[in-house]
Amino acid sequence: MQETSQKFLIVGAGLSGMCVATHLIKAKCDVTVVDNGVNHSSLIAAGMINPLVFRRMTKSWRVDELTPFLYAFYSEVEDLTNSSFFHPITIRRMFSSEQERELWLKKQELPGFAKYMTTITPDDTSYARAINNFGSGRVKKSAYVDTSIFLDAIKTWIHANGTILKTDFKYNDLDGSTYQGVHYDHIIFCEGYLGKAIPWFGQLPLSQTKGETLTFRAMNVPEDESLNRKCFVLPLGKQTFKVGSTYVWNTSDVNITPEGRQHILDNLSYLIDAEVQVIDQAAGVRPTTSDRRPLIGTHETRKNYHIFNGLGTKGYMLAPLLSMEFVDYLLNDTPLDAEVNINRHYKQ
Repeated sequence: MQETSQKFLIVGAGLSGMCVATHLIKAKCDVTVVDNGVNHSSLIAAGMINPLVFRRMTKSWRVDELTPFLYAFYSEVEDLTNSSFFHPITIRRMFSSEQERELWLKKQELPGFAKYMTTITPDDTSYARAINNFGSGRVKKSAYVDTSIFLDAIKTWIHANGTILKTDFKYNDLDGSTYQGVHYDHIIFCEGYLGKAIPWFGQLPLSQTKGETLTFRAMNVPEDESLNRKCFVLPLGKQTFKVGSTYVWNTSDVNITPEGRQHILDNLSYLIDAEVQVIDQAAGVRPTTSDRRPLIGTHETRKNYHIFNGLGTKGYMLAPLLSMEFVDYLLNDTPLDAEVNINRHYKQ
């Protein structure tokens, strides 16, 4: 990537903003991040990376490119920050029907799927550490990011190599290319679900989708794999697990609810029958889009105003590569993937 001395202002220090800032700093750019320190999406997320879409038993969008890049990216950031937050883990999908099992059996034989689907064995069929009515399949190349450690580590590194201003961003203080008296070559908005309020990008179809998770303790629940059926169960160590998530569309409410707790526990009952002690409940709002593709690109008329948002539920999988491609677009005019470019909405 070509090095540059351009000056960038990034609004938002969640997953999107931090990944974009990392690539810009590596390209020797002058980077300032403005963030108020309140995070209701990236920090609440479980950080799961799943190369499959179980509902249709297909591969995730661009998974063959995304997966090797994210493994390299998170490992590099661990080295840069002297921290450990990226953890490969097998996802065990407990099938919900005989039809789902048959679909897995067909897909595991197809070219391109073998790297993500372990061939079902008799042990998978008779797996007894979770409720097993139809057998199970194991996902390869799956992982999770410890989101709190990642965000703390990368913010510290960016602060050491750029600037982070912990304050609210004031749209009225942005005058063309100048913010509070400082000129910037580019302004990038990475505000997650709050992106609906951006004056220059408010017409884009960004949705606010609330999700809740629980943290619980239980005995006799597997700690070497992440169970999945109607919900995910992520082992955190010492018989502690995170489980989620709920989906409530078109709301910016970040309060936990009794209904969310009960919904998650009901879904968990399809996986385990162990006694559960809930020790925490959290809620966040995801920035999502109707076509399940991020919103990345440049304003129609303000050519130094950009957006990188809408990563949705697979954010920790998408962000490393898409942010690199975005930075390459900004610095070298490399075309964006048409499926994420906001021009798809302007044309409509």
